[in-house]
Amino acid sequence: MSERIYKYKLDFYYKSLIIYMITLIAYILIKGNITGDHFKFVVKDPIIYLIMLFIIFYLILLLMNAIRAREIIIDDRKLIFKNRFGQREVMLNEVIRVKFSREKRIPRQERSDVRIVKLKLKGRKRFLRIRLNDFQNEKGLIIEFRKISKNLSTAT
Repeated sequence: MSERIYKYKLDFYYKSLIIYMITLIAYILIKGNITGDHFKFVVKDPIIYLIMLFIIFYLILLLMNAIRAREIIIDDRKLIFKNRFGQREVMLNEVIRVKFSREKRIPRQERSDVRIVKLKLKGRKRFLRIRLNDFQNEKGLIIEFRKISKNLSTAT
């Protein structure tokens, strides 16, 4: 079959950046002085510096994650965790167990079915953790990992 590609979501960073930029513009417009034909805006205000700090922070995060370009590629025989700088292949026969975790701090009606998938691999002590809500088509990714889990339970 063909491989399915799930790309890392950058929506949160875009939205945060836009919200902080709109907040900065609105604050400058509110605090500025209109004298005649000129608009004089306040530069030496600590709140402007704080908002600028948030804008720079989210811009750096957005650029880092856009440059990294993380993806999960699921094939019939392997999982590929890929980014711009390299990739790691995990054969499905190396997966010992798939564990699904839910969100505990969010009320039941608001939380998703699964938030984190933990893969137990041969030759590795710790679980390989994947946050599903960080990737596009989260529901499709959940279905893929449930298929893998089902195949593991039928194979043993």
